[in-house]
Amino acid sequence: MSDLQSLKDEYLDHMMNPRNYGKIEDYDAKGIGKNPQNNEMVEMYLKVDDNTIKDVKFMAIGCMSTIVTGSIFTDMIKGESIAEAQSVAEEFMQKIEDAPQSQRACAQMVAKSFLAAVVNLDRRAAGKKEDSYTLIISEDCNIDE
Repeated sequence: MSDLQSLKDEYLDHMMNPRNYGKIEDYDAKGIGKNPQNNEMVEMYLKVDDNTIKDVKFMAIGCMSTIVTGSIFTDMIKGESIAEAQSVAEEFMQKIEDAPQSQRACAQMVAKSFLAAVVNLDRRAAGKKEDSYTLIISEDCNIDE
């Protein structure tokens, strides 16, 4: 099977069976990646123990690409240290730079929701009482053609 076919199969699998979709009620951190142009957003919940992501879930108001990206991304970071997951998020953002704008926006919402959750985790550890932290994406997924 070709690499392209393998990627298509993985995308289809995540589309039909999204992983880690939902909410963690007793989360340690919650981050939101938001598109202010159309109010689409991704919420990401982290359960962390000894600086390792023990559980991660996400919820989205967005398109199917956002759901698939969230599913793939959360699979990649589950079980990783916070530092390793941050590296994954940064690499994720770099790899999508050449993607179509609408796909970049979806992926940005997912990555930024995770990065916002890390900020929330740090702020909570410092004693700040906040439910979540929000980062705004710099792209818009609605393209006027």
